[in-house]
Amino acid sequence: MSRTTNTRAVAMAAVIALGVTACTSAGGGSSSAGGSAKAMTLVVESSPAPSFTQDFNPFDTNSFSSIENARSLTYEPLFQINTLKPDQAPIPWLAKTFAWSGGNKTLTLTLRPGVKWSDGKDFTSQDVKFTFDLLKANPAANTGGAPIPSRITTPNATTVVLTYDAPQKANFIGIANQLIVPEHIWSAIKSPATAVIKADQAIGTGPYLVDKFTPQDVAYKVNPTFWQGNPKVQRVSFPAYATNNAATLALTSGQIDLTGNDINDVQTAFVGKDPAHNHLFQATAPYFPASNTVSLLLNTKSTTAPALADTAVRKAISAGLNRQSYASQCETNYENPATSSSGLLLPTDQDSLDPALAGDLKPKADTTKVNSLLSGAGWRKNSSGKWTKNGKTIKFTIIDPNSFTDYWCGAQAMAKDLNSLGFNVSANGAFDFNSWNTAITTGKYDAAIHWGQGSTAFQRLQYILDPSLGAPVGKPAAGDFSKYDSAAVRKAVKTYENATNEASEKAALNTLQQIMSNDVPAVPVLYGAAWYEYNDSNFTGWPNEKNPYVNPSPNSQAYEYLILHLAPRP
Repeated sequence: MSRTTNTRAVAMAAVIALGVTACTSAGGGSSSAGGSAKAMTLVVESSPAPSFTQDFNPFDTNSFSSIENARSLTYEPLFQINTLKPDQAPIPWLAKTFAWSGGNKTLTLTLRPGVKWSDGKDFTSQDVKFTFDLLKANPAANTGGAPIPSRITTPNATTVVLTYDAPQKANFIGIANQLIVPEHIWSAIKSPATAVIKADQAIGTGPYLVDKFTPQDVAYKVNPTFWQGNPKVQRVSFPAYATNNAATLALTSGQIDLTGNDINDVQTAFVGKDPAHNHLFQATAPYFPASNTVSLLLNTKSTTAPALADTAVRKAISAGLNRQSYASQCETNYENPATSSSGLLLPTDQDSLDPALAGDLKPKADTTKVNSLLSGAGWRKNSSGKWTKNGKTIKFTIIDPNSFTDYWCGAQAMAKDLNSLGFNVSANGAFDFNSWNTAITTGKYDAAIHWGQGSTAFQRLQYILDPSLGAPVGKPAAGDFSKYDSAAVRKAVKTYENATNEASEKAALNTLQQIMSNDVPAVPVLYGAAWYEYNDSNFTGWPNEKNPYVNPSPNSQAYEYLILHLAPRP
């Protein structure tokens, strides 16, 4: 399974017996009927799935193009962002430049001229305006959490002016990452958040067009109107694999060129099979750079687990986790245990960390702290050794698809560890990705292991804490999946967004970290890896430790940027 930056699937370890492979004729190194090396197909495995459904809706997190991180092959963002380098400037894409004014409430974008949609029509500022208006009218379609302007003007075909009611400079990446759709297609589409978009409707500015769809393989061909000219990679194929283990077997046998999987003993199982061509981002452990903070989300509004509304219970859950064990047993030490309750990604966010929260999470369970927290909040152990209050135990279920083998391993281990301390926890793995993702984004769950989002320290905390990214139970949300609502968070977010100097930003960020630590709507568990493996037998130009031009962990925008850097071997 593969992690992404857009509420997508997560990479899983190979610890469960091999599932059935969805066979496909496509494979790494396959070529067109003519046998030309330049027509060689790049094979990508992004997220295991037994079969695909024909849906290329970029606003639907359950569509094929979203699950498989193929959205930007068709639909493109305004800017590209290299999350491996937080200080790197946004990379111009559909927009060439941006400028803030009016106290960071007005953003002027200068678009790239001469860009066309794949059906030959001109891309203009009106399409950008239409896309943001669509998000405003259909909040469920705003799965990336882009801030919505109160007013949009288009002085000419290549200029867009977005005006906000509050400063939004801190949220620029959400604007930069927004995928743009053509008005002449989408103005006729009802319910854009859930509409099924067939291949012939997948009209974008991106480098590829859908060439062939089957439930077992989706193939892309070059978009002849692409504004950068023909990509050197002429065809891209996404074959279906039922499980992470099945995909790993295909990868190690050379059938896949690019993937983002958690592979047990990756040096032996993958690199060692063909050291000349099988590679990781870096040659030495941990092999993958840290990319996000993996947390145990706790639904504070769960009707089936009311105990999770108790702050003391949430703190006790955090104290009861054996993070070191999950890192070693479930992540084969490719991900390090979280060390701070701040929720920040370390060491990436080290300069932003509140010193008071450095190293405050123990690697193993702290039984004394669990007992102190719960007894202090009025919980008492019953004759069965379970913490009880008003006749109710601390009962909740951790959901994670059992095909997500590392998270499923973690879910089961957490349940076992917490139950030994007097909790009443179960793990449920009877989910596919879509049902699991829907349960989390709509708030119909108790607890779940989930990767973090965001490219900055502020964004990482905002994703977990900010109620403005949330939604009522039953409606899909872009963040705040714990249904946590705090006036202090709203104030700190606004303070950070209104800040005019680094000291003010730092103070607001420290406030958010303290809230995260004190209220624990999500429990930091691990520092998630940017999973990435590649076979360079057929293509050159891969990002790696020596040339980290993009974070290669599976996500839609990065995959477009990465693929455009590749070229067939001569």
